[in-house]
Amino acid sequence: MISIIVPVYKVERYLFQCIESIRAQTFTDFEVLCINDGSPDRSGEILGLYSHIDPRIKVIELANQGVSHARNVGIEAARGKYLCFVDSDDLLMPEMCDTCVNAFETEGLDIIKFSAEAFPKELSNSWIDSTISVGDCTFSGFSNRLIFDEHSRPYPWNGAYRTSFIKDGGIRFPEDLTLGEDQVFSFVTLSRSRKTKLIHTPLYRYRLSRKDSLTSLASCDELSRLLEHQRVVRAILKDWRSSGLMVGESATRMLDFVYTFLLFDICEMADDSDRNLLLESFSQLLNDEFSRSEIECLTSGPGVCKWLLRIFDYAGEFELFNNNAIYDVVRSIYGRKASLRRRCHDLIDGLGGQRVSPGVDKSNNFTADDGIEVDDVICRLKKELAELS
Repeated sequence: MISIIVPVYKVERYLFQCIESIRAQTFTDFEVLCINDGSPDRSGEILGLYSHIDPRIKVIELANQGVSHARNVGIEAARGKYLCFVDSDDLLMPEMCDTCVNAFETEGLDIIKFSAEAFPKELSNSWIDSTISVGDCTFSGFSNRLIFDEHSRPYPWNGAYRTSFIKDGGIRFPEDLTLGEDQVFSFVTLSRSRKTKLIHTPLYRYRLSRKDSLTSLASCDELSRLLEHQRVVRAILKDWRSSGLMVGESATRMLDFVYTFLLFDICEMADDSDRNLLLESFSQLLNDEFSRSEIECLTSGPGVCKWLLRIFDYAGEFELFNNNAIYDVVRSIYGRKASLRRRCHDLIDGLGGQRVSPGVDKSNNFTADDGIEVDDVICRLKKELAELS
């Protein structure tokens, strides 16, 4: 009934817990497609043992080509009526498959998005908790509210999909992006879904403690990360234009997304030359994708319009986009109270406190590590295999 796609790369200390959480599902008619993306550690050995212990676990070996390619291989191989994605250092709640299959079967859905629970709890904060939490509601057809207001993006792992919806629609993860592929996949799937259900109950456990995760490593180089964000935006805009969605309120909401997704981090760049490079690239993006009249017609307010046109006409005035400018940017789209709150948070941060940013969390100094030693994992699995024999 359901194919669970698990990309695997350098997760030997976490893989056992992930797969055991899948095997503990109250619903048992599933297959687990473990895509070993050329992992250099002992993850492959663990997967090999699991494939002998549990016939529902299938292992596909690949040379390393990245998480998007691994997920796409999983999509192609999926035999279930429905499919979902699990990151190999995360966990499923026991009732995840049962809840989703029941909803799919009774409500004719294309997509289900559910809440997640971050762990270890002491490493989470209110911003993370809100980002991975959705309400209880159902949407028929395209909805700006679903895409922009309901925390339905950007993760693929807090959801399940009708396999025919993904395969017949030719929907895949973009393999030419090194990060941000989740955002593109989310915009494409949510904008095409004929019926989407949001479930507030947490059905997934999202690990916060891995310093060596793809997200942590990718965010080390700030300039590269933000330039890649601009490539992500180009991919999303290309898809929405080809789908005829860049009109009316949808176009306005998309332009607001572009503005907030790209400009906040640029204003926080400490290096002037990096900020200048990002602004030049952002200006080129706007000139390639929009006309001046489109920006003037589609923006949600005069403040947003002012900043977008300033970028559209950018001629090297990077000092206009320094750290102080972020307060005007926040006020332009969120209002004066939000700008004052941001100033207050920054002041507390400057005095040695800790603030939560409305974007990437700047305080990822995570030290907790609750993975299991790989020798213990191998020993446990060999013992289980011997008992089965």
